[in-house]
Amino acid sequence: MNKPMDATIQVEAPVSRRLSIGQKLLFGSGQVVEASITFVAATFLLYYLTNVCGLDPAVAGMVLFVSLVVDAIADPLIGSASDRLKSRWGRRLPFMIAALPILTVAGCALFMIPTGYGSKVTLACALAANIVLRLGTSCYALPYSSLTAELTSDYNERSSIAAYRALFNFVGAVACVMPAFQLIFNAPGQMSSAPAYAKLGLLLAGVVLVAGLICVAGIWKIAAPRTMHEVEIAAQHKSVASDVRDLLRNRSFVLLFVIVLVFLIASGSLQALNLYVYKYYWHLAPDQTQSSVLALQIGGLIGIPIAALMLKKMEKRTVMIIGILIVILAQGLPWPLREAGLLVGVPHITVVCSMSAGFGLSSAMLFICAQSMLADAIDEHEHLFGTRCEGLYYSSVVFASKAAVGIGSLLAGVMLAAVGLKGAENAITSPQLSESSAQILAMLWGPGHALLFLIVIPLLMGYRIDRKEHNRIIAALAARHSN
Repeated sequence: MNKPMDATIQVEAPVSRRLSIGQKLLFGSGQVVEASITFVAATFLLYYLTNVCGLDPAVAGMVLFVSLVVDAIADPLIGSASDRLKSRWGRRLPFMIAALPILTVAGCALFMIPTGYGSKVTLACALAANIVLRLGTSCYALPYSSLTAELTSDYNERSSIAAYRALFNFVGAVACVMPAFQLIFNAPGQMSSAPAYAKLGLLLAGVVLVAGLICVAGIWKIAAPRTMHEVEIAAQHKSVASDVRDLLRNRSFVLLFVIVLVFLIASGSLQALNLYVYKYYWHLAPDQTQSSVLALQIGGLIGIPIAALMLKKMEKRTVMIIGILIVILAQGLPWPLREAGLLVGVPHITVVCSMSAGFGLSSAMLFICAQSMLADAIDEHEHLFGTRCEGLYYSSVVFASKAAVGIGSLLAGVMLAAVGLKGAENAITSPQLSESSAQILAMLWGPGHALLFLIVIPLLMGYRIDRKEHNRIIAALAARHSN
């Protein structure tokens, strides 16, 4: 274990205070930025690149994957720069403010890609816009997430702040889904219309800019630099490479990161395929697709109190396993039941909405458990190595959420190419799938993804921090701090 050094420096100290409901709402509104970008990209981007821009599905998936690789390199650097910045406005706000105009422009540009100058130009524009959007999201989301720990040091108050952020995850998705399906994609053919997606880009940019400005204006005073205190120089002056090395030596963190990454990659692939399967297999109309998306969000809202009640009696790992089993059943059963003729007379929209609600329910359970388990892993990291690396931990979660779109879309693109879907030849005629190809796609979307989610369960069985172990870690840290 690393030994603390005697030299000290001055850094900012978190303040132990309680925030008003209004302050929590203003801070929580910032979660809309990441939530809306993630939702729009996961739901519409792959479909837009193939059915409107005319890119081959595998190529479109590769665009999203390459941008993810760039993002993976940038995230820890952005998080580290945010930790070390010194300014009159604190460490986090300058990054958030600088990111908003970048996100506004990139959000518009991503859905206004020129298609009349050849496939290479289209490909280059799609890649550039997606990379800029991802980097801008990191510049906003990483400092914003770090403020959760800086606004207060009170354990319960931090949980309350996190709950408000979870609420605004729902707000961010609904703020995009309702106008998208009711006003933009509300007529036949609009799902493959370039002008419709230009409107979607403007909608996304507007939601991001308004929510971001509300958050920054609302927390300007409480996020300013505060009282300084002395800390061990070893905790501050370790290099990024050293911090990452220690991070990878924490078995609990590595397991938790892989668990979250696998789940979100499978989720990202699932979301990227939704519009295709809804159209070609379940034959849903655009308004029915909206109902499915709303069912997903409603399921998520219901999952929040259910998870809270279960966590009072069960270990976090157990609740997460139950959540995984729910999504496996919700995703894996409908396809074989329909193919066996057991869903005759059941409206397709009922089946799809039930699947979406189940997925939303389990996703909320996993989100809450993972966030809490991550905090436990940070305590264990301090116990093992004598330092706290909240910035790197937050960057890992933000990276995993964006990997859901990047790697997941790449996986979805490969599946679409495998069943024979080609890019649209023009903005009017959308690609078609044969009935047999649609059945194969639905099998990959349903039982295929259920198997992907199943991978998470044996990984969870290796996670060892339970109540007893965490109490031991906290007691050991308290004894160390008292010396």
